[in-house]
Amino acid sequence: MYLIIFTIVAAFSAFLLYSFIYIAAPKKKIYDFIIIHGAGLRDGEYVTPLIKQRIDKAIDAYINSRNPDIKIIASGGQGPGEKISEAKAIANYIASNTEVPMSRVLLEEKSTTTYENLLFSKEIGEELVDKLKFLFVTNNYHVYRTSAYARKIKMDGDGLGCRTAGYYIPSAFIREFIAACVKIKWAFVVLYAILFIFLFLL
Repeated sequence: MYLIIFTIVAAFSAFLLYSFIYIAAPKKKIYDFIIIHGAGLRDGEYVTPLIKQRIDKAIDAYINSRNPDIKIIASGGQGPGEKISEAKAIANYIASNTEVPMSRVLLEEKSTTTYENLLFSKEIGEELVDKLKFLFVTNNYHVYRTSAYARKIKMDGDGLGCRTAGYYIPSAFIREFIAACVKIKWAFVVLYAILFIFLFLL
């Protein structure tokens, strides 16, 4: 029992450490597209504080980009009860609150999951640029899983995390850890099988 608890605590600690290192790593590459991940909307058509944080972080990266042709991909479909797509709500916020030309903002309005955010945004980018590089912006707790999806679809990109309200971080990281464990559940099955065999032989 103690070994099970130890492995879970060790895995969670490693997950947190890797997440923080990845988030803190400097992003100095020249990117072609910045992806803003959508989320649920307020009143079905307005960005929430959570999405606003993502947008503001992405705009800051856009302003400081060394690529004069960089574009933003607002990503997110229209969910149940939403009047417009999350991508459209993001674009509306950018149009009303920033000086970014709308010609630089592309809409990806089909996705319903984080994985699809990346997949469909990658397809949009590939139609416009060869050997492209992406910077995907989401909340800091969400960067690890998003980067894992990016590797899965062979996306050349980096994750950039934005600030998350302090009260929300513990539950968010626990949820992300559980999602990561489910993704590699067979690794845990093998590990525990080895542990039980070892204990039995003792």
